Amino acid sequence: MMKKPQDKKVVLDMTAVSKILRTVPSHEGFHFFRAPGDATGKVATNLTDFAEKLRTIDIRSINFHFPRQDFEKWLRDVIGDSELSRRISRIGKENHGEKLRSEVIQIVKARVDELKGMQTKT
Repeated sequence: MMKKPQDKKVVLDMTAVSKILRTVPSHEGFHFFRAPGDATGKVATNLTDFAEKLRTIDIRSINFHFPRQDFEKWLRDVIGDSELSRRISRIGKENHGEKLRSEVIQIVKARVDELKGMQTKT
C-alpha cells in the first residue's frame, strides 16, 4: 500500500537538529515588542532562550506577537523548524494572556526536549 505524503513523519538528520538548536546572531534573534515601535529590549537567540524569555516577558508582548504569527515566522524562517512553527500555529487564535504564554512555552520546551533526544540517539 502506498503511503500518502501526509502520513510520512519527518525524520531530521543530525545536521538539521543541530541547525535548529543552534544559537543565531542577535540581529537574527527574536526581538520582543509590546506594540509597534515599543521594544522590550529582550532578544531570544535559540529555542531554549526563547522559552526562557517567554516565561518572563511582559504579557503584552505575547499578546502582540501571537496574532501576527511572528513566533511561527521566526521559528520557520530563521530557526528552520517548520514542525515547531506548525505546532504553534495550531494554538487557538482566541487564546491570550497567561494561558497563551504557558501553551507556547510548553510546546517550545517539548520540542527542545524532543530535538535533544534525537541528538543523543547516535
